[in-house]
Amino acid sequence: MKPKFRITNKRHALVAALQSGAAKDFAIAKYRRKYKHEASKKVTYSPGSLGPSVVTAAIIKEYGGVLTRSIRKAKAKRTGEPFIKFYSHK
Repeated sequence: MKPKFRITNKRHALVAALQSGAAKDFAIAKYRRKYKHEASKKVTYSPGSLGPSVVTAAIIKEYGGVLTRSIRKAKAKRTGEPFIKFYSHK
C-alpha cells in the first residue's frame, strides 16, 4: 500500500517537522494539565466597598456632583485651593 503523504521536497519535509513538533507539544500539554482548579480565596465584591463607586461617592460628597478630573483641577487652580486626589484604596 502506498502512503498518502510523501515527502517529495524540502517544503513538505519542513511542514511535516513543524506539524509533528506542534502535535507533540499539544500532547504534552494535555497530558500534564490539571483537571480541577482550586477554589478562589478572594473576597466577593460588594458594591461600594472598592473601586470607582467609592471614588464617585467621595467626589459627590466633596463637590455636590460628579465632576471630571480636569474640571476639578481647573476649579482648584481658580480658587487657589490644593487639588484633592481621590483613591479607591483609601
